[in-house]
Amino acid sequence: MAIHDITLPLHEGHPPWPGDTPYERIQLSDMSEGAKCNVSKIEMSTHFATHLDAPFHFEPDGIRVDQLDLETLIGPVLVHEAGASDLIEPEHLPSLEGVERIIFKTRNLKFIASKNFNTEYVALSHEGARALTGAGVKLVGIDYFSIEAYRNPGNPVHHELCGKGVIIVEGLDLRGVAPGWYDLTVLPLKLKGSDGSPCRAILRDPA
Repeated sequence: MAIHDITLPLHEGHPPWPGDTPYERIQLSDMSEGAKCNVSKIEMSTHFATHLDAPFHFEPDGIRVDQLDLETLIGPVLVHEAGASDLIEPEHLPSLEGVERIIFKTRNLKFIASKNFNTEYVALSHEGARALTGAGVKLVGIDYFSIEAYRNPGNPVHHELCGKGVIIVEGLDLRGVAPGWYDLTVLPLKLKGSDGSPCRAILRDPA
């Protein structure tokens, strides 16, 4: 059974969301300099690279990362190639019957690994988000650093999804992943009380 790692590596080469804390790994002890072991620390936003948004990210009463239901984070997922050039509208969605988890593969994959932040990424529209929540989707992912268009006033997409308890996974690396059904595992760090977390995400070909 093939395993597809759709997680971006954490390193200084990825841009943070504008204004967020960038990633930095700081070496605290180094064996090459005589230390008995190698130890480092990291600094970063909880929404850097491949990461998960808990509903608390945009909803004060929303559940937090350590409260997420693991059953939502593990299970069948549809990777859907959305042909949108700007916003993913309801007409760009597949049939959502029986779909609890969906990941959007878009033209974003051309610059997901770029050192420069691209504000013209494909995102989900508010109407598209309402179609997903109306169909009972529990998890939605996308191949750039936000599910919502850059500087969208009021953040209606995040409020629609987070307000309905939908888990959002952003910054997925879908290069080389064909559209279709897979088994998803996406695990955040168990950060108590947190709004989000970096995570490791993998797809497995269904048995």
